[in-house]
Amino acid sequence: MNHWPPAPSEPVAPASVACDDPQPSAASPSRAGDARHAAIGGATNLLNVVGALALPVFHTLVARLYGAANYGLYSVAVGLTEIFSRLGAVGTDKGLLRHIASHRIADETELERRSLSTAFWLTLLSGTVLALVVYGIAGPLATLQHKPTAALAIRLLAPSTPFTALVLTLIAATMGAKILRYNLLVRGIAQPLLLIAIALPVGLLAPSLRALCLSHLLAMILVAGLAGLAVTRVFRHFRLRELLTVGPVHWELTRFSFPIGLSEFLNAVLHRAALVIVGLYVSDTQLGVYAAVEMLSRAIASARNAFDPVVSPVLAEALRQQDHGRMRYNLHLMTRWVALLTFPLVALFLGLRHELLSLFGPTFVVGSTAFIVLNLGYFANGVLGLVGWVLSMAGHSRLVLFNNLIAASANVGLCFLLAPRFGIVGAAAATACALVLIQLLLLVQVKVLYDVHPFGAGLLRVVIVGTLTVGAALLGLPHLPGAPLLRVILGALLIVGVYVALLAAFALEPADRELLARLRRRLQRRSRR
Repeated sequence: MNHWPPAPSEPVAPASVACDDPQPSAASPSRAGDARHAAIGGATNLLNVVGALALPVFHTLVARLYGAANYGLYSVAVGLTEIFSRLGAVGTDKGLLRHIASHRIADETELERRSLSTAFWLTLLSGTVLALVVYGIAGPLATLQHKPTAALAIRLLAPSTPFTALVLTLIAATMGAKILRYNLLVRGIAQPLLLIAIALPVGLLAPSLRALCLSHLLAMILVAGLAGLAVTRVFRHFRLRELLTVGPVHWELTRFSFPIGLSEFLNAVLHRAALVIVGLYVSDTQLGVYAAVEMLSRAIASARNAFDPVVSPVLAEALRQQDHGRMRYNLHLMTRWVALLTFPLVALFLGLRHELLSLFGPTFVVGSTAFIVLNLGYFANGVLGLVGWVLSMAGHSRLVLFNNLIAASANVGLCFLLAPRFGIVGAAAATACALVLIQLLLLVQVKVLYDVHPFGAGLLRVVIVGTLTVGAALLGLPHLPGAPLLRVILGALLIVGVYVALLAAFALEPADRELLARLRRRLQRRSRR
C-alpha cells in the first residue's frame, strides 16, 4: 500500500486555513481550528445543497413539460455521460484534493502549479476521447434496450462529457485550496439555474427530446467556463499561462489519480448503472419513474456531499503529519454532523414519499416502494461515507479501486438478477445492497489499517433522536391536509421543529452549543451595524 510520506521537518501551515483565504496561514493546527473549519466549510457547502434544491425543481418541471417518456430517455443519456465524465476526470479531482492541500502545507508552490496543469490537460484529453466512445456506443445500447430514440439523446449529450469532467476537476482544485464558495456558486447555484433558464423556455416552445438534450449541453459548456474563472481567482499567484503550460508532468498525482479515476468510474456505475440496466426490462414511462426515484434518493447523501471537500484536506494534512488523534477526532465530529443533518431529510422523504413523487406527475407515484428501498441505501452511504476519505487521502488508491469494483459488480449482477422479475423495485434493491456493501468494506479496512472508526457516543444520541423523528414522520405526515406541495412544505416545517427540539434536549454536544453561541453572537453583531 502507498502510505503518506512523513511530515517535513520545516514548519508547516495549519489545518485550519480559513475557507475563503487562498493563502496558507502560519497558525498551528488545533481541534478548535478543525471544528471551526468543519463548521464554516460544512455550512458553506450546505448552502450548496440548498442552492441545489433548484435541481429537483428542474427535474420536476422537465418531467411535466417534456413527458415521462422523454424525461426517462434524457435521464439515461445524462446518467451514461455522467459515468464516462467520472472516468474522464481520471481521478484528478480527488488527486487535487489531496495534492493541493499537501503542497500548500509544505509550501511547495511549483508542485502545486504542476498538479493543476497536469490535471487540466489529462481531463481535457481523456474527456474528449470518451465523448467519442459515448457517441459510438449510443446505437448498440439503444438497440439492446429496444429504445431507438435513446440513441438520439445519448449522441446529443456525448459532447458534454469533457465539459462535465472539467467542472469536477476545476472545482476540486478550488476545494483542495480550502476555498469552498466556488463549489456553491458554480455547481450549487449556477449549474441548476442555467439548466432551468435554458431548458424550460425551450420546453414551453418545443418540448422535444432533441431540444432538452441540446439545452443540457449548452448549460454544461457555460458551467465549465465558470469553473475555469473560479480557478483563475483562487490561484491568483499563478499567471494563466503558467496554469495552462503543458509539462512537466506531476507524476505522483498521475500515479495516484489513475486508480482513483477507475474507482470513480466504477462508483458512477454503482450509482447510475441500474438506471441504464432497468431500461432493458421496463417501458419508457417506467424508466422515467425510476429516473425520478433515483434522482430524489441521491439527495439523501447531500449532507455527506457537503462535508466531503471539508474533511478531505483535513485528513490529508493529518496523515501527512502522522497525527492519528486529529484524524480520529475529525472523523467522529464530521460523521456525527452528517448524521445530524441527514435524518430530517430521510424523515421527510419516507413520510411524504407519495406527495414528493406526485410533484413529477400522477404516473410517478407507483415508484414509492422503490423510493423507500433506495432511500435506505443512500442513507447508509451518506452517514458512513466520510470513512472512505481516509483511504483516499492516505494514498490507498488501489484499495479504493478494489472496493468500487466489488460494489459496482454487485450492483450490476443484482440488477440483472432482480430487475427482470421485480422491475424498478428490483433495480432499487440492487443499488441499495451495493451501497451498503461498499460502506461495510470501508469500515473494516479503515479500522484494520488505521484503528479508527466513525462511531461515538455523540453519534449514538443523534441516531436515537433521528430514529424517533423518522417514526413520528411515518405516523403523522400522511395525515396532513391540503394539496401535495402544501403537505410537503408543512411536513418539512413540522419535521424541523420536532427534530430541533429533540436535538436541543438530548443530542447536542458542548462543542455544538459553543459554535451555535458563536454564530448567534456574530449574527447579533451584524444586525447592530
